[in-house]
Amino acid sequence: MRRYLPTLGLLALLASCATRHEPVDLDAMYWRFDGKLSIQGGDRSRIVNIDWQQRGDSSDIHLNGPLGVGDVHIQTVGQRLVIDSGGTTEVYPLDQDLVIEGDSFRLPWKRLAYWVRGLQGPDMAPIESEFSQGVWSVSVLDSNNTGPILIVLNHPDVRLRLKVRRWQNGVENGSEKGMANQI
Repeated sequence: MRRYLPTLGLLALLASCATRHEPVDLDAMYWRFDGKLSIQGGDRSRIVNIDWQQRGDSSDIHLNGPLGVGDVHIQTVGQRLVIDSGGTTEVYPLDQDLVIEGDSFRLPWKRLAYWVRGLQGPDMAPIESEFSQGVWSVSVLDSNNTGPILIVLNHPDVRLRLKVRRWQNGVENGSEKGMANQI
């Protein structure tokens, strides 16, 4: 028994020095995807390129497309939504209605960052096939090991269809770790 006392003493010392840390999901701290976004509402339809970067609760989204759609840069920081569309910058609270091409509807920005990753919300529960919240329904139609690659968001006034080309999770330095194959 005496042989084990130094080992037990060392283990007790290490245990007393150890501090408990909550697990950190590094992939949730930074992620990025690019793809195509189809916006259908009323008698209008647009297809735009989308490049979305997420750092914690801050979003940095670039939209661009042909035929007058131009470039739109959307940022969410804290409780603010900043939209820059070709030199015109507007700042909104995150919970305010968003007007797109004359149509006004509430886009749930805080939840949207979860939905595009195939999650219902902050509880990280996955969207199995379809999920509804309020007037929105979210369907994940296809995914791979890096994330959803085909998502449809339906609202009574608008339908958004997202086709992801590439995902990048947890790496910001430009490496290809976590990148999905070209679709």
